[in-house]
Amino acid sequence: MRPSDRPVPRRWLLLPAAVLPLVLSGLAAGCSSTPAYCTDATNLKTSVSNLSNVDVAKNGVSSLQTALNSVQTNASKFVTDAKSAFPSQTAALDTSLSALATAIKSAKGEPAATAATTIVPAAAQVKTSASDLQSAVSSAGKC
Repeated sequence: MRPSDRPVPRRWLLLPAAVLPLVLSGLAAGCSSTPAYCTDATNLKTSVSNLSNVDVAKNGVSSLQTALNSVQTNASKFVTDAKSAFPSQTAALDTSLSALATAIKSAKGEPAATAATTIVPAAAQVKTSASDLQSAVSSAGKC
């Protein structure tokens, strides 16, 4: 058999077959990744739940301040990551957190019962804003 009569190896045909699975797995990975705000949403939900469990009458306003700090930290991270996806909900959460911080500052030094009348409505608004935001995240179906 002469060299010109031998079949030419077609190794170049194997290249697309080898590359295709890599490309498809990369596309699948890109489609299935969850947004960064999903973890932030979980952390925020936990801290808001902890805020709801603070007993101001028993533990004082400082215990509420500690819980609020945790909510503010988690909310700030969430807002940074999700503001473009949920602008109205993140704005409402920011507003309610500011109102609660103001209520806590004004309640310091007050008797616990008086402080509670100032703080409880503001804390309830934070819980409502966070719940609305959680609902929006769930409705988006990305987490």
